[in-house]
Order: sequence, then C-alpha cells, then structure tokens
Amino acid sequence: MKKLLVSDYDQTFYINDEDIEKNKIAVNEFRKKENIFVIATGRSYADFMKKKNQYNIEYDYLIINHGATILDKKENIIFNEKIPNEILDSLKFDLHIENSERNFCCSILESRVDFEYKNLTKIHVKYNDLEYSNKILKKLEEKYNSFLNSYLVSGNSIEIISKNANKSKAIKLLSKEIEIVQEEIYTIGDSYSDFEMVKDYNGYAMKESVDGLKNVALEEIDSVSDLIRKIEG
Repeated sequence: MKKLLVSDYDQTFYINDEDIEKNKIAVNEFRKKENIFVIATGRSYADFMKKKNQYNIEYDYLIINHGATILDKKENIIFNEKIPNEILDSLKFDLHIENSERNFCCSILESRVDFEYKNLTKIHVKYNDLEYSNKILKKLEEKYNSFLNSYLVSGNSIEIISKNANKSKAIKLLSKEIEIVQEEIYTIGDSYSDFEMVKDYNGYAMKESVDGLKNVALEEIDSVSDLIRKIEG
C-alpha cells in the first residue's frame, strides 16, 4: 500500500548541505516505489522556490505558508486559504508595525505585498526583542483566536495565517485528493507550526525539535532519511 510522507523543510529536510543530499537520495527511492512525498513549510512560494532550485528538490506536492497554500509538482494551486479581509485594519494596528524591524505580507504566489493589497495568505512581522514578540503573540491569541493561527518563528518573528489553515488540515485535504488512508500518512518536523501534523498522523520529531513537539510525537528521529528507512521496514 502506498505511503504519504510529509516533511517540514527548515531544520528537518534541510539542516546542512550534506544532510539534504542524503535526504534527497532516500526520497527519490521512496517515490520510485509509488509512494508520495510532500514538503510542508512556513516559507512563502518565492522563498521556497529559491531553495528548490538551489538544491534541485523533487516532490509530489508542496504545502507552503504553514498550510495555507497547497501546490502540485507543476505548481498548480490546489488550495489557498486567505486571512479574513475584514480584520486586516484592526490586525495591522495591533501588530504595531511601527515597532517592527521588518514586516511583509504574502498573497498566494507573491511574497512581498503590503496590507493594502488585501487577499493576504500570510503576514510576517519581525521585532527587535523576543519579550516584545511574545507580548504581541499573546495579544493575537487572545483577540484573534477565532480568526488566526499565529506562530513564533526564527527568533523574534511572528507569522500569521487563517485559523482555517495549518499543515495538518492541508494534509487532510491532500489525503482525499490522492485517496490515501490516515494509517499510511507519516509526518516529521521540528517547530510549533508542525505540531498539528505531528499529533494528528504518524508523527515524528527531529532530535532538535521544540519540547512541545516531542511530547506529541511517536518518536524522536535524526533525519528524514532515517524515517524513510524506518517506515519501509
């Protein structure tokens, strides 16, 4: 029976140049057996395409923006979930953009648009101070919990997507598309945005994962290539 493997990108599929080559070889063999491989990343389309082209990464489907957007290997859009337009003005005010070190928004395939663009898929805001970032994150969770998922990423940065999207929900949509049973779905990641997909499926956490992820994973593992060897017996 075919299997579906979904891997986070940063610090999972890619840790260093040597590690990614081992993972690519393992994935290529995995796919030759008619199994399906998916990259699931918080990166935007343009940001990930740079990595795809740099390392010649092959996959069957691509989940970007923490699960808000799904593409097939020909880059056709299968799914995209937008942040509700009606909260954008209020959200911009509460993010205190004037205090940020860097901020940008993403539409479906565009990685640098502003708030006025509307129809946004992801918002990224970086602050100078981790304590301040956590303060903003707490406010977002209290005020916008019904509308948004917010993640602390890369130190002091916050990334925001629709509440109706995460990596696990994207996998559920894909599993219906390709007609694969939940028991044959495997996931691996290292960060908070991987939490749902690791918890909801046969999930594994990288050894250097955040503690919360390790708590819901079946097991800690060293690499994607090690996981492929494990699930193939």
